[in-house]
Amino acid sequence: MAENRSALLTLALFATGQHWSKLLPSARSWPQPQPRTVTLAGREDFPQHFLVSAVLALEGSGPLADAIGVYKEVADSRGGSGFSFNDIAADRAGTRFGLLAKDAPRSLQTLIRAGLHEQDFMPGVADLPEFLSAEAFQQRYGGIDAPAYRRMMVEIEARIDALPLLQQAASPRL
Repeated sequence: MAENRSALLTLALFATGQHWSKLLPSARSWPQPQPRTVTLAGREDFPQHFLVSAVLALEGSGPLADAIGVYKEVADSRGGSGFSFNDIAADRAGTRFGLLAKDAPRSLQTLIRAGLHEQDFMPGVADLPEFLSAEAFQQRYGGIDAPAYRRMMVEIEARIDALPLLQQAASPRL
């Protein structure tokens, strides 16, 4: 699990443009990585959502990671880029990945060694609603406690449950 923690934290820092020195002052003398564009499903924001949620789940819990993701989207609906179910799906997939890294570290490492493609751990989300203002979100979904919102979350969870990585990780042979 410690290896998974280190790898996920390093990837999250890299994807968000941060350096280890933010967390570890002695890292100021370490070589700086070359900036690179990191994408997931063709988008630059998805690796950030996915990896930060994975680290939050690994370090804290799934509910903590989920709450932070939803809070960010609600805040975005009030003056940012808008509420995005795409971002929520990337958050949730990252949370599940982080929990797998914590709860089944050897299984995850075995699956990664065998080779993963992004479709193995990130669901298709291109058809999910995004860029919703607070008013549009409220009108269409009725808030985060309303049935329409819960139905959308059930759809997202079903897509994540069907991911090959999670299907293989649940296999008794691992």
